[in-house]
Amino acid sequence: MKRSRQHSSKPCFLPRVLLMSMMMTLSMLGISTETSAGPYNPTEPYVAPPYVPPPPPESTVHLVDNGDGTVSHTDRPLMWAKADSYADLGKCLNWHEAGEYAENLTIGNYSDWRMPTLEELAEIYDNTKENVMSFDHDSKTPLALDEKFADGAAYWYWVSDHTKTDLTDCCTRTLYFVLGTVHTRRFSDCMSGGVRPVRNIK
Repeated sequence: MKRSRQHSSKPCFLPRVLLMSMMMTLSMLGISTETSAGPYNPTEPYVAPPYVPPPPPESTVHLVDNGDGTVSHTDRPLMWAKADSYADLGKCLNWHEAGEYAENLTIGNYSDWRMPTLEELAEIYDNTKENVMSFDHDSKTPLALDEKFADGAAYWYWVSDHTKTDLTDCCTRTLYFVLGTVHTRRFSDCMSGGVRPVRNIK
């Protein structure tokens, strides 16, 4: 009785030389051997292009240092004190003290200074800036404030607009120049705040 031959099923691999020969033949016949990712070349590993970081955002706050202790806003008729009350006095001020400070201030031969509104303060908040220029120079809490302003600044500023209530110590808002957040505070609060005096350019 004859035994039947059993053929084992084994994968067939084309020799590398034969594979390259087939690719050359296809190329000579005008048949493309490229894929959507480019020509097939098993000998060269893929190299990613170098990372190019995006350009830094451009500031929309346009200021000019007048050289007399004042800084002017070129897009609005406003002039700011280069040094805020904290940089000038070396201490914080409550809301009442901040108002008196601004009214009695004379800088650059100007004496018509006042407390700013919240909208005016928002005009100089610059989220493209991270300057370590607060009174304690804490590198973990840089200010979103242009470097044209003086070093030693407060962290937040009082505003002139306030809410009238039956409570004698309430309330007004402040703008925090680290995160750009608005907070409601009592008039007697002080801590790390002050006033950034402003005047209208006539």
